[in-house]
Amino acid sequence: MTEHTHSLPFACHPVIGRRTVIAGLLASTLSGGATAAGNTHLIVETALGHVRGSREQGVSLFAGIPYAASTAGPNRFLPPQPAAPWHGLRDCQTFGNSAPQLPNAAPERAAFAQLETISEDCLSLNIYTPAASSTARLPVMVWLHGGAWRVGAGSAPGLRGIRLAREGDVVLVTINHRLDVMGFLQIDDGDPRFADAGNTGLLDMIAALRWVRDSIANFGGDENNVTIFGQSGGAAKVATLLAAPAAKGLFHKAIAMSGSGCLRVSGPDEAAMLAHGVAKRLNLSRLSGTALQAMPLSQIVAASAGRHRPVIDSRTLHRHPFDPDAPGTAKHVPLMIGNVVDETRIVIAAASPANFDLSQDDVIARMSRFFQLPHDNTALIYQAYQKSYPGDRPGDLMAAITSDYSYVRNTRYMADLQSKQADVFSYMFMRRTPVLGGLLRSPHECDVPFVFGTTRAAVGMVGSAPDIEPLTRIMIRTWSSFARNGNPKNALIPEWRAHEAGDLASMMLDRVSHYGAIPGPMARQTLNMLPPYDYGMPASYTRGS
Repeated sequence: MTEHTHSLPFACHPVIGRRTVIAGLLASTLSGGATAAGNTHLIVETALGHVRGSREQGVSLFAGIPYAASTAGPNRFLPPQPAAPWHGLRDCQTFGNSAPQLPNAAPERAAFAQLETISEDCLSLNIYTPAASSTARLPVMVWLHGGAWRVGAGSAPGLRGIRLAREGDVVLVTINHRLDVMGFLQIDDGDPRFADAGNTGLLDMIAALRWVRDSIANFGGDENNVTIFGQSGGAAKVATLLAAPAAKGLFHKAIAMSGSGCLRVSGPDEAAMLAHGVAKRLNLSRLSGTALQAMPLSQIVAASAGRHRPVIDSRTLHRHPFDPDAPGTAKHVPLMIGNVVDETRIVIAAASPANFDLSQDDVIARMSRFFQLPHDNTALIYQAYQKSYPGDRPGDLMAAITSDYSYVRNTRYMADLQSKQADVFSYMFMRRTPVLGGLLRSPHECDVPFVFGTTRAAVGMVGSAPDIEPLTRIMIRTWSSFARNGNPKNALIPEWRAHEAGDLASMMLDRVSHYGAIPGPMARQTLNMLPPYDYGMPASYTRGS
């Protein structure tokens, strides 16, 4: 991102308070003021300096605002360091750099996988605000992107927040933070500078939330009404922040969408094993922070073990997020949590559409390998799902079983635990996409474009159909209502009661929503012979032996 500085238009008015002048500029711009070039701009003060954004469709966008310094050079593997203040005016009309990561070119995720320039100078955030003045005090929603702690960026086309901010009347913030080996590599070399290396990506998120607390009011947001929300890996980030003592008080509500690895993070032994693997691939006897700081970035990223995530280090994290119980730091934090019905169908189809034509014996063999369970036990699980879904083919049943095991079961467990100490509202997204002849049904991530109002950018996933617009309005209203009030109740959906431990019902979100039992509860009970799903388990069911 290029930075441009100019003299400020109010520099000659020392007797007028900065916030007063900025509020006036904000109100003037939103009422139709424009620059000579014909583009509408905003100037807002932050703790580090003044930023200029752009205006589109009734929403102001401030992109690529740094919330911490570059993580390159001497800052590599250190906690986020303060960004340097700037003089003059910083141009924030283009998105900031994406965090270093391995390629993720899966075509089905095109709307969510697009990146900006890769750089270690990546700690930035984007703000979408419909506020007419800096005194608006709108609810704030902070998005944590998916990608299993390994990939992604808050600037992807499917995450552009103009419509969510405008129709939800919220201030939306999307953030970038360190990922994978650069953000979650335990370095146990005795050097105290690197004691937090296993959680620097998590500390980045906390730094971004502190920035929001300190500066979001100038963008029309209410720093005392902040909701964190995320999908897939983003839901795991939500769960982990709920358990991080340093994040307590920086947000007030949480939304976890399609979380799989939301119960546990890396224990010390697993973190040490992953670190040993990285050292081996780098031809080091052991990891040294000083040595890693001198290495080429590409060499370190290529040495990733692929499963790096936050670590219980007795510094930033003292426990697993939701194992064995809900963390005390999450007490009284309302939670909205749920899934799409057919989470894993997109993974199975991406590996090969022929997976849906497998025989019963093939499916049981793959499930036995995935679960590391004897054939007869796996057959009992399969038969239970066959009874619950009598019209489905074996490949369809494999998708139902893996969706429940990898996603729905953990989500319901997290909901049960949190409901003992806060209001919880659970849901299931039911809308089936027509793409690929309907093969995907309601796959992982297909709900996100409806929340953000980016279905056109994600047409390859959601298709084109008359139900898209009304369902988009439902999702935006529901998510923003929860952010505003801690309750998703609104006029577009039926009555939605709070979740209690053991409930089998949820809000079924679709063009016509209803509150009722989620699919397959009896079959899902057979999964209780298995431990909870964890990120360490590869999706081995997508391929043959």
